[in-house]
Amino acid sequence: MTARQGRSWGTWGIRLASACAAAALTTSLVAPHAIAEDLNTLRGQVKANQDSQEQAKNNVSESSQAVQSATNQLIDSQNQLAAAQSALADVQVQLSAARENDARLASELATARAELEAAKQRVIKAQAEVDAQLRLIGSAARESYQQQTDLRDLTVVFGSETPAELSQRLQWNTTIFDSQAATKSRLDAVRDELEGARQAQAAAEARVAAEKADAAKVVAQIARLERQAEQQRATVSGLVSANEQARAAAQGELDADEAAYRTLVSDEQRLEGEIQAELARIRAEEQERARIAAEKAAAEKAAAERAAAEKAAAAKAAADKAAASKKAADRAAADKAAAEAKAAAAKAAASKPSQATGSGSSGGTGKATSASGFIRPINANPGSPFGKRFHPILKYWRNHNGNDWGAKTGTPIYAAKAGTVMKAGPNGGFGNFVMIGHGDDAQGRFVTTGYAHMSKVVARVGQKVQQGQLIGYVGSTGLSTTPHLHLEVRLDGRPVNPMLYIP
Repeated sequence: MTARQGRSWGTWGIRLASACAAAALTTSLVAPHAIAEDLNTLRGQVKANQDSQEQAKNNVSESSQAVQSATNQLIDSQNQLAAAQSALADVQVQLSAARENDARLASELATARAELEAAKQRVIKAQAEVDAQLRLIGSAARESYQQQTDLRDLTVVFGSETPAELSQRLQWNTTIFDSQAATKSRLDAVRDELEGARQAQAAAEARVAAEKADAAKVVAQIARLERQAEQQRATVSGLVSANEQARAAAQGELDADEAAYRTLVSDEQRLEGEIQAELARIRAEEQERARIAAEKAAAEKAAAERAAAEKAAAAKAAADKAAASKKAADRAAADKAAAEAKAAAAKAAASKPSQATGSGSSGGTGKATSASGFIRPINANPGSPFGKRFHPILKYWRNHNGNDWGAKTGTPIYAAKAGTVMKAGPNGGFGNFVMIGHGDDAQGRFVTTGYAHMSKVVARVGQKVQQGQLIGYVGSTGLSTTPHLHLEVRLDGRPVNPMLYIP
């Protein structure tokens, strides 16, 4: 059985007990033992309810701890999720920067490639110019070579018709020479430019390619980090979701336990109310029974008193009649005796002289009675008094709860007052012991007398004894050193000085 099922069964048991209690309350209580049984049943149900409440409290405490634990785990996972989201955001920022850098490098690469293309076009153009210059120079060189004779200069001179033409021819030759020299210089410059363009092209291509490769690596690495961060975020998000569900489940169980506890408290209050109502009904029934019994007793007493009065009246009438008859008979007898005595006296007087005669009497002494109605229980004088004393046997100071009356073994012990024997026989340190209950005094206190250390007990438990009736004999049984009577008087069980009551 699970903890939840155990709690459910406990709650069901209390509700069943409550239902049984309600059913029991519908039955009239007609006898004291039935009343006691029903009250015990209700009190047992209250006890069971209290036990279930204690279990419910424990369940609530356990559920509260579970909720707290689930809450702590949820907070931890939420913190982990926040950290994962922060890390993911950082990676995404880095990835964005890397992508921007990659785009910048791609733009630079495109620019470099455009510049490279332009450089290539310039190289092609320069190469074409170089080729043209080379062709021109080659043609001039061939022509110059073909015309390179010793008569060349003479041809220029004699071939001219005028001095002006001669000057022009000389100038033209100089110009051709200068042009060829300039063309060669330009060719050298174009070749240098072409070589520089090629070197720049190679450097630009290498640099941009290296940066592009590095940027691609960074982008790939950051993309991998982003995937890892996303996986971590997804994992932590799942953990948060699971923890939220666990906390919700724990909270639901706590709510259920608290509801069960509140139900048990409500059931206990209801049972207490039913018990109080049942007690009130029982008291009312007892009062009604007492009233009926009192009325019956009063009626019986009145009937008995009437019968006794009638019987007493009849007895008194009979007694009065008998007394009158006896009185008449006594008077007649007295008259007769007087006459006879008179006659005898006269006869005696006549026969002999008068003689003086004497007569004696005897009487007994009665026992003295105190104002409380007690007599001395023994023909002896009191010895060791009531109060603190050093015990002769136990050897320590203690209260002496009575008076000791020293006497010979076998001395009669009498009841100090009429009552009912409550104890009679061996009683520990008291030895053979008799306790008599005398009823309540004027202050409503129950009065008892105790007689200890007897050699023999005559009274018996339950016996009703009269004041002065023999109940036992002096002895030295129990914790005693010499024959004596230890007499106690108690009010509601509390010892008092017997000499306040014994004359």
